[in-house]
Amino acid sequence: MKTLTASAISPVLLEGTEPIVGQLPVGIFRKDAVGRFIFVNPLFCQLKATSADQILGRTASEIAASTASDANTMWQPEPCAHACRQHALIMQTGQQVEREEMWLAAEGQPRYRQIVESAVRGSDGAIIGSQGVLFDITRHRQADEWHASDMQINGHELLRALLDNFPDHIYFKDTESRFITCSAAMAREFGMNAPEELVGKSDFDFFSDEHARQAFDDEQQIIRTGLPMIGCVERETWVDGRPDTWALTTKMPLCDSAGQIVGTFGITKNISDLKEAERQIAEAHKQLLEASHLAGKAEIATNVLHNVGNVLNSVNVSTTLILSLIRTSKMDGLVRAVQLMDQHTDDLGAFITADTRGKVLPGYLRQLAAVLVAEQQEAINELVALSKNVDHIKEIIAAQQVHAGKSSRLEMAQIGELLEDALRINAPALLRRQVVVNKEIAPMSALPLDKGRILQILVNLIGNAEQAMEEGEGGRGEPRLTLRVELRQNQDQNQNPRLIIQVTDNGVGIAPEALTQVFAHGFTTKKTGHGFGLHSAVIAAHEMGGTLTAHSDGLGTGARFTLELPIRMSGDMP
Repeated sequence: MKTLTASAISPVLLEGTEPIVGQLPVGIFRKDAVGRFIFVNPLFCQLKATSADQILGRTASEIAASTASDANTMWQPEPCAHACRQHALIMQTGQQVEREEMWLAAEGQPRYRQIVESAVRGSDGAIIGSQGVLFDITRHRQADEWHASDMQINGHELLRALLDNFPDHIYFKDTESRFITCSAAMAREFGMNAPEELVGKSDFDFFSDEHARQAFDDEQQIIRTGLPMIGCVERETWVDGRPDTWALTTKMPLCDSAGQIVGTFGITKNISDLKEAERQIAEAHKQLLEASHLAGKAEIATNVLHNVGNVLNSVNVSTTLILSLIRTSKMDGLVRAVQLMDQHTDDLGAFITADTRGKVLPGYLRQLAAVLVAEQQEAINELVALSKNVDHIKEIIAAQQVHAGKSSRLEMAQIGELLEDALRINAPALLRRQVVVNKEIAPMSALPLDKGRILQILVNLIGNAEQAMEEGEGGRGEPRLTLRVELRQNQDQNQNPRLIIQVTDNGVGIAPEALTQVFAHGFTTKKTGHGFGLHSAVIAAHEMGGTLTAHSDGLGTGARFTLELPIRMSGDMP
């Protein structure tokens, strides 16, 4: 708020201009060298609730002594003594001073005044007294207090909004590990309609004794030592018989405004889906070993391992991304923000409005909420990809289990979706080599396809093309992969149409003498290859009644692989 400087009022202005001064919206006063009032305007008398006769010719302390019997006097001894000391300071140094005064009005409400006082100098420059202005700032102070109160309320509302909308579990406990409050998501997980229903309960009310006891011991250790426990993986066993869940938990000491530990708080992320994906991968691996053992053929086992290995590369990437996402989560930022609010429980409004750290806290929490929601969505996307890869591993195993009978499992599917799945499985290698992918897919409806075998072939062909475009192999420009798909009708209407899939690269190409051997078991032109991928792909094509061929104009010209499959019409499906 801008204030009028008392030095702006000259002695000359005060002499002979009383009507003008009397109409100014501020109280004006002037004192002599010893601090006696020698001029006051009407508003000054009104603001001080004292007549001019009682003020003029006296110092502030003298007026305080004469009005001491008045319970509602505005001339309190201590503020008046302070005013006299400031007047003496002005006389000595000539510097301007400001002060505020507060007293309780007759109705018990606080009133506030601001005073700005400066030196008055004579014609020779010597200080001969002081002059000043008096403002009523009660409304401004009340507005500031109301704003601070609103900010404190908003701070609590912000924390409540976070607890009500955050997807993971946030909870606060006392020194006996009993719940004080929690997020709405946690209350729902625990079978409660609202977080208030969880107050006073403990882990022993919901989990097995073994899990609850371990959680209690961990929290008591945090209370004793003040040291947090970050990134603990826990298996939760529920007493109501629901399936066990897995959680990634961070636990911290809960402190009051004085810094004393009064409990604990924690943040828990459910990672049951990730654990289930790990279990399915282990189960798929077990089934793979069993299938290989029952088949009794080293070639089948090798082909399966090769095809599963292609998928496992993508599985490993997804798993690494999820674990990296969890390890680098911005959860610590939320922990620090909650700690800051806990440290200022008693003065949250002032902290948010006045403290430099508090002012940025609401905006930081909004940004943090957006980041955490994005983290959750990224983890969900990776888990979906992980689940698809596990399903493909199962399909590879199932296809090998029926290999001896050459049976085929047809189901209606979109060939475009199978291509996208094959690209996704090879995505890490394609991105690493910065391969440009062109897709030329003719519009077509769902077709009866053996999804497992076709996906196995596409994964091998795309992986083979990517490896053929190693950087530094000739001057062919940017690595480029083209996928072309069409449904070709036969001239003989009695014959089924054929699905044509071509995978073309601008890689190292194939020498003429090698074209006749590319599908042979164990043949490879790569330093690290083993010759099983294309061999297993051509076998799968033959099992579906189709063909897989290769073409290249020679080394340095790239290569094109063409898969042709007969498509049974819906009436012809078994």
